[in-house]
Amino acid sequence: MHTIPLKSPTALRILHTSDWHIGKRLFNHTRYDEFEAFLNWLHNAISTHDVDALIVAGDIFDTATPSNKAQELYYEFLGKVAKSSCQHVIITAGNHDSPTFLDAPKAILKTLNVQVVGQATTDIHDEILLLKDNLKDNLKGDPKGNPEDKSNIVRAIVLAVPYLRDKDVRTGGSFELTGQRDSETAQGIAKHYQSLADHAIALKDKHQANPNQPPIPIIATGHLFSAGASMSSDDDGMRKETFVGTLGQLPASIFADDINYVALGHIHAPQKVAGQDRIRYCGSPIAMGFGEIGKDKEVLIVDFNPVTANTPHIHALTVPVFTKLVRLQGDTDSIKHALRPLIAENQTIYAEIIYDGQALEPNFAKDIKAFLADTHVLPLNIQNNTQRRHVLQSTHHGENLKQLTTMDVFERLLDRRAVSDDEKDELKVAYQHIIQAIREQDVQAE
Repeated sequence: MHTIPLKSPTALRILHTSDWHIGKRLFNHTRYDEFEAFLNWLHNAISTHDVDALIVAGDIFDTATPSNKAQELYYEFLGKVAKSSCQHVIITAGNHDSPTFLDAPKAILKTLNVQVVGQATTDIHDEILLLKDNLKDNLKGDPKGNPEDKSNIVRAIVLAVPYLRDKDVRTGGSFELTGQRDSETAQGIAKHYQSLADHAIALKDKHQANPNQPPIPIIATGHLFSAGASMSSDDDGMRKETFVGTLGQLPASIFADDINYVALGHIHAPQKVAGQDRIRYCGSPIAMGFGEIGKDKEVLIVDFNPVTANTPHIHALTVPVFTKLVRLQGDTDSIKHALRPLIAENQTIYAEIIYDGQALEPNFAKDIKAFLADTHVLPLNIQNNTQRRHVLQSTHHGENLKQLTTMDVFERLLDRRAVSDDEKDELKVAYQHIIQAIREQDVQAE
């Protein structure tokens, strides 16, 4: 359990979160109660810890066309935060989000001090946000006072960068070699961040000329895959084919040293990037798959004190487990034995149950479902590995297509065609680009 220190009266406190994936299902089971519980907890955490600004670094929703319920949770949360002590909310789009969907209500949300950047634009200034003390808060203590001086004080400069698609940053034409395209995209993203950093530094110098202005920290957001980052688990919801080759893998060097904190999203495991304390993934707030059982989920509290403005003080705030996930494996008797105390807890529990006993047990799934009927333990995924092995041995084929990614299927095809290893690598990267392009076209079509 992490203890968050009291905020200094002169400090700027940021809460960094990302990858909510509102609307995501677990084996086709909806999880709206969990998302609602998290957002209620987050709202309370913002108030409890006196947060000045909330940053959500992408993948607010799990799909480009979120359900009505997912949207309801999102807007209800923003309405609550607008009434709290939090002065600013910055939301940037991730690769799962529809940029146009997020941007649509941005003018209305801005009146609630919620600033949304869904789509990268040709005007780089759209992604540079000045965080100032809100006028309404300046007037609270003295309604007759003049807030002009205080309202001109800049608390921070935020480079609000959404997920950058190939078309957003690459200026060149088509390439015959996929490696060329990867390099051009990576260079475009690096150039995008450098251009933003240069503008932010000039802006900072301008405002720093005010004798009453305390040091101004520069904060950047990003939704990307940084080279060396570790994934949370094999079933954490990440699209595995996007990590073949070098696509999306960017070095920490793209973030200029003048950027004091980088709030990243996309990877679901909290971690530092390249050992740098200032560059962080906060991870997803709830477990996206059974492989994440036992792994802490967190949001990050980042303090900037005027005395040490260029050094962020970072504290991890552990997110509670809102619905317990368990994974049980063994024969029928051992699995039922493990289930009995879980049933006795009388609370909703999601279970993944894997049978690997000696007997075939063809009715195992039916038996387990009957055993758990009228309980709060929900068997979301039941696997009979023994029966599967028997089928594979007897038929020499039969992989479950539902358990394969698009890249898995493509690799099976390459194996059947006896493609050489060198050709395989090139074809996989090329196929990866095709899949990425299709996904981006789907998002743009929304």
